[in-house]
Amino acid sequence: MRHTLAGLERRLPAMLSYSETQRERTAEDLAHIVDFLAAALYTDDTTLFTGFLDWTGGILEARGVPARVLLPGLDLLRQELRDFPRTLDLLTQGPTPCAGGTPVPRSPAPEPHHDRISRTHPRHRGHHR
Repeated sequence: MRHTLAGLERRLPAMLSYSETQRERTAEDLAHIVDFLAAALYTDDTTLFTGFLDWTGGILEARGVPARVLLPGLDLLRQELRDFPRTLDLLTQGPTPCAGGTPVPRSPAPEPHHDRISRTHPRHRGHHR
């Protein structure tokens, strides 16, 4: 997280003049992004992440801050997490809502775990067709 914050300071020179409180809020915002990214990956639900970014972008816009300020942090996370293909895929989808662009085509979502179990577990065979 520290490396990503340092990268943000290099990309957004205005951060150098942030107060301690503003720096703390920026770190909290980045932590929320990572939390929602992890939750979306854990649950195989991309909308948890993209919806959070869309909501966050809306909050920023309502406060007069362009949602695109989220993009450098997302880009830095992509660089940091480049060895994790699922994470990279999700981070590539994430910027679309906050950039106001057209959604990036998504790869088909994996079959939910409970469906795989219900079709293969002997007790549940024949119940889900």
